[in-house]
Amino acid sequence: MVETVTLNLYNVSRKILDLTPSITTIWLQEIVRSMEIPVTIPRDFAEKRTVLLARYLVEDVDHDMQTWALDMGEWLRSQEFPFSSILRTYQLYRNVFWRVLQPELQRWSLSSQEMHYLESQLGKAMDESVFWAVYHFEQMINKELVQKEETISYLHNDKLTMLGKIAANMAHELRNPLCAIEGFLKLIGESTQEQAQLQTYIQVVMHEFENLHRQLTGFLSFSKKPILDEIFKTVQVEELLEEVEMLITPRLVGENIRFEKQIHPCSLACYEEGLKQVVVNLLNNAIDAVQNRTDKYIHVISTSSDGWLYLSVENNGERIPPEIVENLFQPFFTTKQNGTGIGLSICKNIIEKHQGTIHCDSNEKRTRFIVSLPIANAQEVGPRMEAL
Repeated sequence: MVETVTLNLYNVSRKILDLTPSITTIWLQEIVRSMEIPVTIPRDFAEKRTVLLARYLVEDVDHDMQTWALDMGEWLRSQEFPFSSILRTYQLYRNVFWRVLQPELQRWSLSSQEMHYLESQLGKAMDESVFWAVYHFEQMINKELVQKEETISYLHNDKLTMLGKIAANMAHELRNPLCAIEGFLKLIGESTQEQAQLQTYIQVVMHEFENLHRQLTGFLSFSKKPILDEIFKTVQVEELLEEVEMLITPRLVGENIRFEKQIHPCSLACYEEGLKQVVVNLLNNAIDAVQNRTDKYIHVISTSSDGWLYLSVENNGERIPPEIVENLFQPFFTTKQNGTGIGLSICKNIIEKHQGTIHCDSNEKRTRFIVSLPIANAQEVGPRMEAL
């Protein structure tokens, strides 16, 4: 029986080679007729598949089949055909192959055992070709994805490098005049203690000076240099948040926003001005987020546990879609008409310089920005932070 099968396999192999032009022509016609997306396969690629199936019956063609699958996959990928369309072409080929071959096989005196063996071998060969085609296609897709991720990462890092250089240059250009302005304002304030009206003006100027200082602090978060050479020190969280609240109170009152806070007393080692900048940005964003609400509500919660401080800034504004949440902290990403897209990226950089994290959680009822910071001794953490 084995010798008979071997003889028949050689006969079938030759017959398949003879039928190759017919199988190829019908297959290509079926592709044109059945596919929703036009797929035109070069005839030499199409014919080679049938030739490989014929050879598979009588010789080892694994290497040639892999090579064909790779070449075919690269060509199909270059045409940007959907993966579903590629699999459909293989399905159509299997149908056409057996439709053409089976009438020929019925003319031969093959036993049921021989027919089963033949169908098994050819089916195995077809499955092998599909496997290698899918494998190589998957490898190409993964390679393209890795290349795209590397490009995106490079562009992202390039943006941060550019911002870092701008920040460092801005600090150099503005530090001396800012120090001079601050010094003279203090001198003027000390020499005009009896002039109440002038003192009021000086306080306004100093307030705006502090705002400018905080903006500069934010930009410097993109730089590897310390934040305006600020000392990493221990502060009381409740006092820091009270100072921030004073800064935003005019907006809260003017826009009729209900503001609540729940602060757990806690000492934190941090860059004070940098952390203030983060909270101010988050609160201003929260105020912007509730503009369309009748009942405007912002809630600040501060808790500590297991050596970490958790600060949550919550508002009842509209839900932020997940696809936007994913990009909120990317530089230059914004949904505001006149936004710059660097506010939240500044917050992220400052928090990361504190070895902490920040993330957004949004649903239909509320949106929260949660900051997690390690509660550490300033003497232990300061040197590490300045080395970043």
